[in-house]
Amino acid sequence: MEKYFLALVLVFALVLVFGWVIFGLTKVKVTQPNEIKKCFDYLKSQKYELALQAGENAVKLYPNSMEAHFCLGVAYNNIGNFDLSIKELKIAEKLTNNKTTLASIYSFMGHNYKELGDLNNALLYYDRLFEIERDLNNKKGESLVLNGIAEIYKEQGNYDAALACYERSLKLTTNPSSAVIIQNEIMTILLAMGGDGLWDDNKAVEHYKKVVEVAQKIGNSHSAAIHMINLGYRYINLKNFSEAEHYLTQGLKIFKKLGDKEDKMWEAMAYEHFGELYLAQNQENLAKEYFTKSYNLYKAIGNNTNAQWVYEKYLK
Repeated sequence: MEKYFLALVLVFALVLVFGWVIFGLTKVKVTQPNEIKKCFDYLKSQKYELALQAGENAVKLYPNSMEAHFCLGVAYNNIGNFDLSIKELKIAEKLTNNKTTLASIYSFMGHNYKELGDLNNALLYYDRLFEIERDLNNKKGESLVLNGIAEIYKEQGNYDAALACYERSLKLTTNPSSAVIIQNEIMTILLAMGGDGLWDDNKAVEHYKKVVEVAQKIGNSHSAAIHMINLGYRYINLKNFSEAEHYLTQGLKIFKKLGDKEDKMWEAMAYEHFGELYLAQNQENLAKEYFTKSYNLYKAIGNNTNAQWVYEKYLK
């Protein structure tokens, strides 16, 4: 009897992706007159309605100013009017060929399209942004954009592509906090890719090993232990008894330390799998000892369903 666990991992992708968007504001140099400067100042102080008014005035006064259209586009973005934001940013795009400025424009364009649910256009602009960051040799920027692209692929259910992007991003980042967040996202995707477990045992082992590795890197011992238990179960099926015992032992040690009710359930399950391990090796007395431990612990925590399962299958 194998159990699965979908970790409740906080989704920090927006922080990673749209940190770039906020950073993008600082990349556009304001060289035009006072009304445009007012627009940017209001944006930086998060007075978005005032920024919108200043931006509208700036566009009227300076219709050929990239900065005016850019600032108005960002103001629309911040009040949630993504269609008008796109309109202004496209005008700004036509008024510049500066790569750094275009990077800022594309970051907001990708965000706007994503908020509108137009994931194909969001990908288009994030791809353009990534190309610029690569041309500028901005590793931090490349990593952030890859996170944004991965998030879109994840929404589309394209987990292989999302995983590839996160893994590329992880190689590029030098920030330990960002690395932990990316590893969390990788683990979330690996868990989602697990499906309902209807794989062959070899593929399941490969999958669980990846999940355990990532969980250990980010310090999520609970998730690591769960998948150690599942690894042990799969190795029993493969008749690799030494590996089965190794992972069951490691997982059991962790759950004994953690000790809350859910952890006790997994502890009971580890005993159950130990029983299956020894039964597979014709050590019937040792197997019965562990099945009894499993049954008693299930009963103690009120998990009568699993207790009855163990009793009916192994102890009756």
